[in-house]
Amino acid sequence: MTTTWRCLLDSSKTVLGLVGSPNREGRTNQLVTAALRGAASAGAPTELVQMADHVVAACKDCQPWVCLTNLKCAYGDPAFDYLREKVLAAGALVLGGPVYWWDTSGMVRYFILKMFRLYARSAPLRGMPALGLAIAGGSGTGLVSGLRPLYHFFQIMQMRALEPVPATRFNFDAALERSEELGGKLAEMSSERRPFKSLAERLVWYDSLPYLSLSLAEEIRLTADLVTASLPPGTEPELARRLARADAIWAAGGTAEALDEVWRVYGAAFKASSSG
Repeated sequence: MTTTWRCLLDSSKTVLGLVGSPNREGRTNQLVTAALRGAASAGAPTELVQMADHVVAACKDCQPWVCLTNLKCAYGDPAFDYLREKVLAAGALVLGGPVYWWDTSGMVRYFILKMFRLYARSAPLRGMPALGLAIAGGSGTGLVSGLRPLYHFFQIMQMRALEPVPATRFNFDAALERSEELGGKLAEMSSERRPFKSLAERLVWYDSLPYLSLSLAEEIRLTADLVTASLPPGTEPELARRLARADAIWAAGGTAEALDEVWRVYGAAFKASSSG
């Protein structure tokens, strides 16, 4: 076996991590690095790429839609070419991004949109294992909403994604630990792709993943719980009782009233965490 062919085989099992944040050393990088650490511990080769070094230009939505057939951006985009070639050659993908206003970063979004234009129909990534990581590092809000664009990308590209990791600065240690565990699972899956047998199977797979089906109200409730749980034991015992009362109101059908109280509890817990 030639050296070149051996390298191609090795790269097909590589767990690739894309950091979609302008902060190269921030929490997004730490989460992606944790997942790659888990993959490496499980025996897989890994590679980390900072998307901030390869910022994709906005898609021009060309008409006619020539990139669908020639699989190349008509306007030329070296950053996109670099990233897409890395992803196409990988055995598994870890895609991480910060949460900005309950959404992902522009550099992640631009990359996703161009991948859709070129590959959504042909689906060359079908069956590739993937993991999405999003960090709501400021307020903690948007910890699930920031994941949805990543998992929409995986679903459209017919990739087989693992469960998401909703991460905030309030549960960051636990998120790092879980990211590392899931990185190990990616390594186990990276040697062989498992394409979905049908559209129905793919949709059911993604519908069954935790967190992604939460309503915005439920997402705020999860955030309030994480912020409250991050406080030292006994710091604000009344907050946990107020959340329990809000849950009872919620169960009785008073969703808006319950959410108002949840938001107040979140605000009090956030203030306590910031002053502590």
